[in-house]
Amino acid sequence: MVELLAVIRTVLTLLAGMRLPARQVLMQPVITVALLAILHAGMNVIRESSLTEGLRIAYFDNETSRARRTRESENALLQAELRHFVESNRLIGQLLETLLQRMPDAARVRLDVIHNGVVGLNGTGLLRYDITHAVAAPGRATDALVQNQPIADWTDTLPTLLSGQCVARSADAMRNQQARARLSAMAVGMVLACPVADVQGRLLGAILATWDLSDPPPSAAQIAPLMQLGQQIGAQIAAVLDLRGPPPWPAPR
Repeated sequence: MVELLAVIRTVLTLLAGMRLPARQVLMQPVITVALLAILHAGMNVIRESSLTEGLRIAYFDNETSRARRTRESENALLQAELRHFVESNRLIGQLLETLLQRMPDAARVRLDVIHNGVVGLNGTGLLRYDITHAVAAPGRATDALVQNQPIADWTDTLPTLLSGQCVARSADAMRNQQARARLSAMAVGMVLACPVADVQGRLLGAILATWDLSDPPPSAAQIAPLMQLGQQIGAQIAAVLDLRGPPPWPAPR
């Protein structure tokens, strides 16, 4: 609107120094200004999909109101992302609870998610994993929700997980010393790891179910159905992770 007023003022200034009839001189500039005003308003109405909002932006908007509207839009988007993030976390928790209830005598179940958490000296990303969700049977402690753990902890299970299969190991048979030490500290006797892989076969993480030394481990006849169940739950969690995307806040450095 300010620009249009400036054009009209310029035209009137030119007329003041001319002796031609006003009607003859004003006709073309007035038509031009009117067409520009209509075009400007029409573009804003189309962009906003609203007549009143488009006219307001075209003729009465300013930098302050535009900045306020941008902030409101960004805040609304952030709130929507937060609600979606909370809902996806709730769904993942329910899936882990379901898995725990259907695994006889299991002490706890957790979800590990892989990410490029650390940059090495040569500038390449070093794979890490976060323990993002954990549930436990009554009277048992859950796994700590820790971040940026070395993917080397998966030495015993990663090859099988990459093939899309589950793997069962006794804690004493773990070759990775750090992983074995953590399991021993929690008195874990057996681990069942299942892949969290999307429809394209990409490994996004893993589900780990553990049985304490005081718990009877699953029998040989039970292992195959438990692995199949773990793969199904892992696929559902992978779908949730794909839809959710990264959290709506900056990652810690």
